[in-house]
Amino acid sequence: MIWWALILPFTAIHAQTPPTTFRQDDVWSIFTRAKNNARRDSISDKPLELFKPYFAITPFIGYNPAYGMLIGVGSSIGIYLGDPKTTPISATSVVINFTSKAQKIFNLRTNIITSKSRFIFRGDWRFLIFSQPTYGLGSGIKHSGSGGIIFGDGGQADPYSGETQPINYDYIRLYETVYFRLTGKFYIGFGYCLDKFSKIKDHKLNLDTNPAQITSHYKYSIDNGFNPDRQTMSGISLELLLDSRDNTIRPTEGYFANFAVRPNFTFLGSSMNSLMFNTEFRTFVTFSRQRHDHLIGFWYIGQFTRKGTVPYLGLPAIGWDMYNRQGRGYVQGSIRGVSFIYGETEYRFPISRRTGILGGVLFVNATTASSDDETRSLFEYIDPAAGLGLRVMFNRKTLSNLSIDCGFGSNGSIGVYFNLNETF
Repeated sequence: MIWWALILPFTAIHAQTPPTTFRQDDVWSIFTRAKNNARRDSISDKPLELFKPYFAITPFIGYNPAYGMLIGVGSSIGIYLGDPKTTPISATSVVINFTSKAQKIFNLRTNIITSKSRFIFRGDWRFLIFSQPTYGLGSGIKHSGSGGIIFGDGGQADPYSGETQPINYDYIRLYETVYFRLTGKFYIGFGYCLDKFSKIKDHKLNLDTNPAQITSHYKYSIDNGFNPDRQTMSGISLELLLDSRDNTIRPTEGYFANFAVRPNFTFLGSSMNSLMFNTEFRTFVTFSRQRHDHLIGFWYIGQFTRKGTVPYLGLPAIGWDMYNRQGRGYVQGSIRGVSFIYGETEYRFPISRRTGILGGVLFVNATTASSDDETRSLFEYIDPAAGLGLRVMFNRKTLSNLSIDCGFGSNGSIGVYFNLNETF
């Protein structure tokens, strides 16, 4: 297997830059310093302007025998809709991936923040012509040999092993939520959520053999009254949000907490009525007043559903959070369950102590998920992972960096992850 990736960010976006007592530098200054004979170039040091867009572009390319050639590009646009001292930056990101095996991935994510943070509009829109390995429901299932290069937004590759149940499908996700500020950093949110799975093809399903070869997806669908060829979840979202982070892209302090209730209704197009609960919490503890980037971060996600009411592909799964950052050490979708809990701790430390150009991370995470047949309950089995990563500062003003991580899971699962900005 031969893999290579080309990542070329041009600028980046941020919320609010935390103060530092050292002189933050970036890779661009290496080139501009010789030309301008100065430590900081005049263009980069101009103050951020109201209503001026800031861009980030990330092209990449890769190859794997399972999926063939992958080529894609990611782009972000940020703009201030209010005074930068009181209003974090609004951001829109677009990702387009293509593979020679007919995978197509289109993602549009928005985080629009009005003046003085009175309202937040958050969207997650996706259209995927996709293929993904599954292994059944619950944690503690062997994922022998799974791994590969994992790009942001689901453009990963996985050499299928004997235990894998590969599935192809078309997927439409349309999430849009508006948050109204109640007081301080507290918000209440109302939204609409659509997950539509169609043209589902189980590659290992064969009903003509004796005995028939039944896959986990097909059995779950038939047992619970779902059409195995197409399934839909359509409902509303009611949310409570607390966000006191100092920087939404590279936070060094504060809290992020979200609680969401999502009822899905047949009158809105759902295959079945269902109720889902999603919880998330993040916090950060710094070790130094002089170096705020020397810290430890904690991340928790809990997702809970009622057995048999949510489609198989709509059940909580590793790597299907909003930005596909969860579960370093495993391939997206390889751990799936009726209920799902994920926790991660990451230690971030500076390598270039004077310039801040290079940083490193060490992380550990763990996932537990339950099955639909009560053979695997929450915390009965836990899938751990650990790894390390490198951070390269590309823009000192916005504190945007390139992240390259290598994660190691159980049973030989391994992944190399390329992303723009921190994992959480």
